Formats: sequence, structure tokens, C-alpha cells
Amino acid sequence: MEKIKAPTGEELLTGYLPNGLHYGILLKPGFVKKYAVLAVKYGSLDSKFELPGEGVVEVPDGIAHFLEHKLFEEPEGNVFDRFAQLGASVNAFTSYTQTAYLFSTVDHLPAALRELARFVTYPYLTYENVEKEKGIIIQELLMYEDHPDRRLHKNLLNALYHVNPVRIDVGGTPESVSQITVDWLLKCYRAFYQPANMALFVAGDVEPQQVLEAVQGELPNDPPQPVGNRIYPEEPAHINEEWIEDRLSISRPRCALGFKSEPISDGRESLRRYLAMNIAIRLIAARSSPYYERLYDSGLVDDSFGASFSSTPFYSYCMVTSQTDDPYRFVEEIKGIARDVQREAICEADVERLKRQLYGSYIAAFDSLEYTANSYITHFFNGTPYFEYLSILQGLTAKDVQEAAARHLDLEKCAVSVLWPTEGPGRGQG
Repeated sequence: MEKIKAPTGEELLTGYLPNGLHYGILLKPGFVKKYAVLAVKYGSLDSKFELPGEGVVEVPDGIAHFLEHKLFEEPEGNVFDRFAQLGASVNAFTSYTQTAYLFSTVDHLPAALRELARFVTYPYLTYENVEKEKGIIIQELLMYEDHPDRRLHKNLLNALYHVNPVRIDVGGTPESVSQITVDWLLKCYRAFYQPANMALFVAGDVEPQQVLEAVQGELPNDPPQPVGNRIYPEEPAHINEEWIEDRLSISRPRCALGFKSEPISDGRESLRRYLAMNIAIRLIAARSSPYYERLYDSGLVDDSFGASFSSTPFYSYCMVTSQTDDPYRFVEEIKGIARDVQREAICEADVERLKRQLYGSYIAAFDSLEYTANSYITHFFNGTPYFEYLSILQGLTAKDVQEAAARHLDLEKCAVSVLWPTEGPGRGQG
């Protein structure tokens, strides 16, 4: 067990159990609330993999999300009811790269941890309950199609990427979900739901030994086993389409620009670029930015205007979005701002001010048990050094930010997604 001092002065205990499970326990003396997450390094991107003795396996999209739903089902009783009896609230989520099962509680932490490890360890899958779940998930996917921000984002990813599975909804498609079988689900479960491919994080005023004993008593204690070898398609560097537009029942057009960039596997460098780009996008879209002020005062954008940078070892892109009455002008304005940020000298004082903001946000986030736990696990799975965040941030310069902007706001790899109201103007381009 390794002891790490968090930036807040609190103690973080990390290590591995004999079965390969990685754990982190953040001690928060005096905190009443306790939070735990047990995550699997298995998400929607992992639809093609190789198994020892079986060769390459390719399964329908959406299986990771489907499994997340089905693990809550049991022959008798109800997982949610058992947690409620302990005064705990349980939930789960699936992303492109992981599936996480979590709960928060005030009392009975060891019992809740045992319940968490138990229901994740013993899947109950039958032909009948899998067929029933298909209809539920397909309805969920169809509902998401009517969500403006999700539709805008999905279309943008389809414009940016040719074959990378990030372009497919985490839940899959109605067609892929209808192809899922018990055999496929079990094959994926056995390939990835192994302690050595999982991570546990617990935060609160807890007793570490109680935490470890609770999960060790429920998870398999066999030595670490080989995990399915993931296979990802070769993604071209250039974008798939320059412009995608769609219509939905909304009151005002929405527009998103995406800038595609090459992902990197080096964890420290990935975190460095992530922080540099977080400063760059704040120079563009923060409320204190002169660009935001100009766009807002002209009526081109509203309070929905924002930017984000997503980076994992498997994909990397920057996105700038807003509701706007003139998507074409919005696109040209953002492209012009991207050129400005890349070419004009960035003020060192502005960079230092934004670094202080990020520094403060990072420290303040430790008061959120959920945010700290989920961030730790995401960084762990991505191989980025979470506790080097502040030292890397402090070392960034205006030159670093400008170089990151030049790399990740590449106008040659820019795509646009526009969502028009069902009724009204709108024309194709590209």
C-alpha cells in the first residue's frame, strides 16, 4: 500500500490486491458522506478484440452499455432495494472507455461495498430478460435522437471520424442492439470483467482495512488473467466530412465546430496537452474573454457558447458550440479566432491568470467525492498522472499554450455540425 499526500493535505492510499484489482482510498476525516465506485476498463469502443485460443471476436455495438443495465438484474430481489435498505443510493454509467458502478452512503459502507462487488461479479442473463432489455434500450436510443445537444455532438463526431467507434453512440444503434445475445454478453463479460482490468475508489471518513476486506470477500481471488486484446480500426488523419446538418424541433439553430487531432499514448504528455488546451479554450470562450464579449454583444452567440477539449489514447478533438441565428457567420468567426490564437502573441499574464483558475478548481474539486473518485479512475485508465496535475500546470507557458492551439485547432481538420429548427431556413454546404 502506497501513501500519497493529496494537494489538500489529505491522505490517499493506493495499491493492488493479489487478484490484480487497483484501489485508491481517499481519507476524508470528519466527512459524513462516503462514496465508492468500482469501474471496469471496458467501454463502447471495445467492440472488437482478440481472445487467447479463440482469435478475433467482433460483437455488436452497445454491448458494454447493455451489460451495465443487465448486471442490476437478479433472479430474486432487486439491487436498488438492497442498497436502499442500507441507506445507500446506487447507480452506474457507461462511457466510450469504461463502465462504472457506484454508490453514496452515510452508514453501512462495508455492507454496501459487499453488495456492489457481489452484483458486479455475478451476471444473471437469460434469453427472456435480454430480449426484454432490447426494447428498453432501443427506446432509450430513440429518445436520445430527439435531444438537441446529443444529436449535434453525434453528427459532429460522424463528420470528424471515418471508422473510429467514437462516432457511434455509447448505447449502440437500434440495429446493433437487436443483434445482442446472451452468448455475446457472456463472452464480453468474461473477457473484461476481471479484477485486474478494474479499479476501485472509495472516499470518505473510512477504515481502509474494512474497505479492502469487504471487496476481497466478494471479488474472485484468482491470480490476474489475460484480458481481451482490444483491436481498433486505423483512423485516417483527415476528417470524414466538412459539414453535416440536420433538423429537429428546436427554437433556434445550434452549431458545433470540431477540430480533429492525433491522440497520444504518453500519459504525462497527454495531461500536459489537455491542460494547455484548457487554457487555450478559455482564452476563446470564457466569459472574461474579449472574443466572447464581442460575439455576445453582436448577438451572434448566447449563454450556451462554450468550448471543450476531449483527449484519450484513442481519440482527440476540440469542440466549440453555441446556439446562433447565423451558423455560417459563427463558423467563420470561430475560424478567425482560431487563427488569431495561433498567430498572435498570447499574453503571459492571461495565461498565469487562467492557470490560477485551474489550480483553484482542482483543489476545490476534492470537496466533491464523486468528482474526485471518477476523475481518479479516468486518469488511471488513461495512464495520465492525476497527482502531477499541479506541477505540470505550473510549468506551462504562453508558448506552450500557443503551440497546443496550433496543433489542436487545425483548420485543415475542422468539421461543422449544424442543427436547424424543423421549420425555417437552412441549406446544405460542402
